[in-house]
Amino acid sequence: MGLPHYCKNIGWFTPFQLVYGLEAVLPIECEIPSLKLAIELLPNTSIDKERFLHLAHLDKNHHNVILASEAHQKHVKAQYDHNVNPHTYSEGDVVLVYDQAHDKLGAGKFEPMWHEPYILKHVLAKGVYELIDYDGVPLGKPRNGHYLRKYFA
Repeated sequence: MGLPHYCKNIGWFTPFQLVYGLEAVLPIECEIPSLKLAIELLPNTSIDKERFLHLAHLDKNHHNVILASEAHQKHVKAQYDHNVNPHTYSEGDVVLVYDQAHDKLGAGKFEPMWHEPYILKHVLAKGVYELIDYDGVPLGKPRNGHYLRKYFA
């Protein structure tokens, strides 16, 4: 029995090489860069030692992934902090209050989403404010600063 018809006169090529012009990469070669090199370097190692070397390689990969992830998170935070300007209000400012109850799809095209001006009575922690109306009647609950806009009369 001779060589297959695709190997005659052109040398020893696999069908994959003839079609794609590249050598096929086996999945085992993704784990171990070179199977021949691994066999030469680890001829007398036990299964436990091979497993330990594999785990050490995984730990290095995990460490690199964690470093890359932290760098990406810092970059995203810097972009966010650069683009976001938090509103700060002081006592006595006049603000409009966003209507969270109507913040649904189809609430009404012509319904106002911002309600009458209120006066900031007290600044609480973490951007929360107590509001009163012009008659001095307090609004039910404190409101988050994200749902307030300064009112210019």
